[in-house]
Amino acid sequence: MKNSYYRKHKANRVAAICVVLLAALPTISLSQNYSKLLRDVSIGMDSVEVVKITGKPTKSLTIERFFYGSDQIVISNDEIIDIRIKDRVKPSKKTVTPQRPIAPLRIGMKRDEAIRIAGQPDDIQKGSDLYFTNRHRVELSQSKVRDVQMHIKIEMEILDWIKLNFSKGGLMFMNITLAFIMFGVALEIKVKHFRKILLKPKSAIVGILSQFVALPALTFLLVLLIKPTPSVALGMILVAACPGGNISNFISSLAKANVELSVSLTAFATLSAIMLTPLNFALWGSLYSGTADMIIPIRIDIWEMMQTVFILLGIPIVLGIWFAHKFPETTKKFIKPLKRISLLVFFGFIAVALTSNLNFFLDYIHFILLIVFIHNLLALITGFSIASLFKLPRLDRRTLTIETGIQNSGLALVLIFNPNLFDGLGGMAFIAAWWGIWHIVSGLIVGAVWGKRPVS
Repeated sequence: MKNSYYRKHKANRVAAICVVLLAALPTISLSQNYSKLLRDVSIGMDSVEVVKITGKPTKSLTIERFFYGSDQIVISNDEIIDIRIKDRVKPSKKTVTPQRPIAPLRIGMKRDEAIRIAGQPDDIQKGSDLYFTNRHRVELSQSKVRDVQMHIKIEMEILDWIKLNFSKGGLMFMNITLAFIMFGVALEIKVKHFRKILLKPKSAIVGILSQFVALPALTFLLVLLIKPTPSVALGMILVAACPGGNISNFISSLAKANVELSVSLTAFATLSAIMLTPLNFALWGSLYSGTADMIIPIRIDIWEMMQTVFILLGIPIVLGIWFAHKFPETTKKFIKPLKRISLLVFFGFIAVALTSNLNFFLDYIHFILLIVFIHNLLALITGFSIASLFKLPRLDRRTLTIETGIQNSGLALVLIFNPNLFDGLGGMAFIAAWWGIWHIVSGLIVGAVWGKRPVS
């Protein structure tokens, strides 16, 4: 019986693999067919001859090519759609490598902005790109072939060159949304929470150590280990430098952890973040940028970050604490519905970040899925390990795990989209936006598992 069961399921698996292979076969054979056909396409050939040899392309784009030396900026519909670097030379630590004019440019920038930043190009050519199954490309200038590229491989590095666009109205919405969320968080914060930290400081101190010392340091080591592209690495460092997320108190309640400690840590960490988030990012970000091979320029403005964090966190938190103290009865009435609204607003916040640049996210989100998963797992393990190392009570270990694993990625996103800081740098925004979704999923999983196993 067992043998027949295994044979049956083995046959099913083989059948499934065959179906997948058969489905992929037309694409594979088509790609191989284009590889053979494009070998007969030569530089200088007329576009009509190209189509005779290869047949109709799968996609055709009318474009302008801006040349800065050997680097090429591709513009379609008045917007940069690609940046192609011909000769990539890694910066040497011994010699100063002159910055390329295209270094500050980003995919998604408007044509006029590109010229204003990089200056007039050495040459401008009108032409088109003929794509064959997205893996083979023929570049045409004035209807003549200028280059044939086969087996194009899109790598994570493209995230460094993407600028995610937000209107001024969108940025204002994000700022107001985050301020509203932090005001709601502050309504639960009372003076007694700070007093408890002073009376029983061990768990709170360990929590601050876990969030603002251990996690950023271990994130830096993870960055050195996996070597992502610069913008992705800086996104990881920024998320790790942020305080705990606004839903950590809810997750702690779900996990039957020490909710009072969670609220106290949220209060203290959020206020501390005004100084510690910019300082942490400046420290680890500058250490990384000093060791990475980066073509794009990264500017870390600690004072601008402090000012922004103070406006987004400090003012709403102080106002929320004052309101709860001044109007306690009113606060009691609407604090529960406000929590639910805050959660919906937070999802809306992330949705705005995603949908405003949906094409970019759909095309490139796969590059950072595993990185965010590993980074979030590292954060959860860090919180639990630090709490265990200092022999905290089991309830407090749960709380520290959640407080370290749930980061305020909303703050990270607002900082990333600040035009005076990172101006929507692609890799950073991808990391922060997906963190905002994934840490809710991982937090709910941890909360549900621990919620079924209450600590006596």
